[in-house]
Amino acid sequence: MLDHAPHSADVRPSNLGIAARLLTLASLGFALHLWAAPAAMAGPQDDASAQKQVAKKESQKEKAAAKGQDAPKKGAAPQKSSPVKRSRLSGRGAPPKPASIPGTARSSRGGIVSPKVSAGPVPVKGAKGQPGMDLSEKAAKLGGAPLVAPGAGAAEMTPEQMAQKAKYEAKMKQAQSSGKKPAAAPRPPRNPNAKLEIPFGMEKHDFGRARQGDMLIHTFKLQSNGSEPVVISQASPTCGCTLGEVKILAVGEETPALYTFGDSIAPGSEVQISATLDTKSKKNKTNVRINVYSNDGKTGVTMLSLAANVEPFLVASPPFLQFGQIREGTERTGTIDFRTSNGDRIMLAQDPTRPIPLPAGLSMDFVPVNADESGKASVWRATFTVGKDSPEGGKSYAVRLNSDVELPKNPKLPDKVAGKAGAPTVYQVTANVNYTILGAISLQTQYLSLGLVRPDQPVVRNVRLTCHEDDFDLSNVKATLTGEGNQPLQWADRFKVSVKPVSGSNAVDIELRLNGLPADADGSFRGRIAIETGHPTKPSEFVRFSGVCRKTARNVARPVPSEKKGG
Repeated sequence: MLDHAPHSADVRPSNLGIAARLLTLASLGFALHLWAAPAAMAGPQDDASAQKQVAKKESQKEKAAAKGQDAPKKGAAPQKSSPVKRSRLSGRGAPPKPASIPGTARSSRGGIVSPKVSAGPVPVKGAKGQPGMDLSEKAAKLGGAPLVAPGAGAAEMTPEQMAQKAKYEAKMKQAQSSGKKPAAAPRPPRNPNAKLEIPFGMEKHDFGRARQGDMLIHTFKLQSNGSEPVVISQASPTCGCTLGEVKILAVGEETPALYTFGDSIAPGSEVQISATLDTKSKKNKTNVRINVYSNDGKTGVTMLSLAANVEPFLVASPPFLQFGQIREGTERTGTIDFRTSNGDRIMLAQDPTRPIPLPAGLSMDFVPVNADESGKASVWRATFTVGKDSPEGGKSYAVRLNSDVELPKNPKLPDKVAGKAGAPTVYQVTANVNYTILGAISLQTQYLSLGLVRPDQPVVRNVRLTCHEDDFDLSNVKATLTGEGNQPLQWADRFKVSVKPVSGSNAVDIELRLNGLPADADGSFRGRIAIETGHPTKPSEFVRFSGVCRKTARNVARPVPSEKKGG
């Protein structure tokens, strides 16, 4: 026993290590068994699962056919639909089952074997009971032109596509029989194999800075990159842009040929479209667009654009001459310079076709600055003087000047379009003059609206009367109420007018207060505030007021502000 105890203590650690290794190997073996079990079980069931899928599809087809035959006829009572299964968690309809891929099967390792792809159009699965559609039919159903290759055979086209192609060919024959070069051809059906492309960024061209009246010309270069010919039916520019010539540079050719809309453009050919930006009626930043319609299978429309920053030929500085408020009996002077943007010497004169008379008391002196021997100058100056005899009130005047430089004519436009009736034929420039003459006495407004009120509702309105002579005293101003047109003021006992001086200004506020109309009041009311100023040049003024009283009024006038009580 004494000899066995030490020996047992040495052997025990090695036995524990062996046991741990055996346990690890057993765990790995069990894990590998679990991983391989699904793959091992899938092999024998391949044939059975495939047969079940085929039987299920045949059953679904039979049910769909039976539903099509049993569909209710016109006038028959509608059938009740089966209840929708709801999810217990969200209450919404049950999620759809994942769609199965036709012709697929599992391999012995659990993977999916792809089916063989047959030639022909790619089918798109339709709704139940409806046949599938190819991509061309789907595009036509969505509203676009069907994707039809011009050389496609009748066996490869649907009846709708055949009708579309026949209609297009009939229109083309009719256009060609006229013998004239068409400005536009019938719109061709879109062809997925036809591509009209332009390098990215080249569909836009910016001329940068240009002068008004310049004719800016640019040629866009597109490419027929499809496997089948491109057909352009029309190139439509927007206002201010004129389309020039459309030429085709075929593969192997050195000189481009003039293109006729509706002709086929072979793959690899270059399409050259020249366009002119007419800046005659343009100012500052301007953009125009050209839409090129073709049988391109992607969009059918290629958009090109031209841009320029157009500097006006003539500039008024300032374009608006604001004198502001001018005291009656005083004089004010201001100037406007008219100059050419590039320094050209020109003649300027007032437009005789639309003469505008000067307001009373306003005069204008128009002369060239540093004119040459012929009287032409690059700068013309108009000096406006508001005289002392100018009558009281607000005034405005628009000056319109014509130059002796004719607007450039666009040779691409016919004469009847280029010379519209009333359209200017020379460069023009306009400017405006505005001012207000203040009399010795002025009113803030000559009309007060009390708005819509209810019976017993108080309303207060104010109008300010100002004297522009510091030495005249407004402390004797009086205000009284009268009716309109020598008629007595209705409900006169309910109105009150008072005069209150304005602190820090030679002015007074005329306050009109309505202390509430009678309970049976209903209808409109109007009157006048007669003001006695005591000034020798304007001894009296008046202000009109009106309002409407309704018992059931909702959107009423603003209430009277509460007055602070002293003490």
